[in-house]
Amino acid sequence: MMKIKQFFLTTIISFLFGFLIGVSAGLVIGIKVTKQSTERQLVSSTVVLDKIKDQSFLVTRTIVTEQSTTINIDQGSAWSNFWWGHEITAEGLMQVDIGVDLGTITEGDIRINNENKVIEINLPDAEIYNTSLEGSIDVSTKSGILKKLFASDDNEDYNLAMSELAKQAEDSINSNEELLSEAKASALSTLQAIFKDTGYSVKILE
Repeated sequence: MMKIKQFFLTTIISFLFGFLIGVSAGLVIGIKVTKQSTERQLVSSTVVLDKIKDQSFLVTRTIVTEQSTTINIDQGSAWSNFWWGHEITAEGLMQVDIGVDLGTITEGDIRINNENKVIEINLPDAEIYNTSLEGSIDVSTKSGILKKLFASDDNEDYNLAMSELAKQAEDSINSNEELLSEAKASALSTLQAIFKDTGYSVKILE
């Protein structure tokens, strides 16, 4: 009977000893994992810069605008224009992509607040990324007699018209400060998505 009691006592002590070792090991592992997790969550300006530059130019707004133009190629006098004068009339829809060039951002434009988990970025002003024709372009010409007979060039007329329509569209965008400000502010939502997995929020510095 005594031996049975000793056996049970030994078993219980062994069980408790094993349990305590397991709990202690679990606590040590838990602390280590938590520490590693915290370290992973902390970001630096270098990490932020690498993530941003992966995006290169960030297009935040696309504007489609109808443009029309008349190009007069004046030969200097009514007589010369009669023979060699040229007028090009064109209209079409132009698409203008606007956004922020993230490639110009440096580490000096980035501030990290690890305590509050906030990334502050000084973004460059919004600018035009690309201008293109949306659909077709309508081009008509009026030419002097000799110009029409000996120097007519439809490709040149098209290129001149296209260049002028693009310039007008870009001028209208660049003169609209409110639109450019909105395009810059619109970058915030994309930046928030880029850094969502870090647990940090993003703020654009003014």
